[in-house]
Amino acid sequence: MRRKSTTSEMMKSYIVDGLLLLMAEKEFQSITVEEIVTKAGVNRSTYYRHFNGKEDIIFYFFDSVMREHLEKTKSQKTDLKSYLQNMFQHYLKYKKQMLVIYNSGLSLILLSVLEKHFHSQIDTSKPIDEQYKVSFYIGGIFNHLQMWFSREMQESPETMTQYALSVLPSQFVPYLTK
Repeated sequence: MRRKSTTSEMMKSYIVDGLLLLMAEKEFQSITVEEIVTKAGVNRSTYYRHFNGKEDIIFYFFDSVMREHLEKTKSQKTDLKSYLQNMFQHYLKYKKQMLVIYNSGLSLILLSVLEKHFHSQIDTSKPIDEQYKVSFYIGGIFNHLQMWFSREMQESPETMTQYALSVLPSQFVPYLTK
């Protein structure tokens, strides 16, 4: 079934959903564009209008999840503990998709999304060691999420928050909640 009268964001969402459904059934490398567009109910031209390749779809999914989380937390003045707990709860909403991506060996794309969002917040007027700290923390959060995915996200967001707080310095909060 082809879709009509839809927005660009809706089309991208259909393509993401189609790819993730296929990834639950078969290996990522063996999935074709034709299979994705058929599953998504969109034209091949729609696919190529929005994405250059399958990895771009995964990037878009992670970026959408991150943007949704940041938009939700932007208006909230929060401490580091609340911010992290909200982040883990938000990712848990997408458990099925996160695990499909992780099990396909593609969760490294999440690191690019984290860098996109948090490197942009680095204050370049700060000393270089402060800028390196942000990069270090981005990698730490990514690896924290990776381990959680590897354990099928069985720990609660509260437990994950406690694990993260045990290693993140409290002054990290301005980079997360700007």
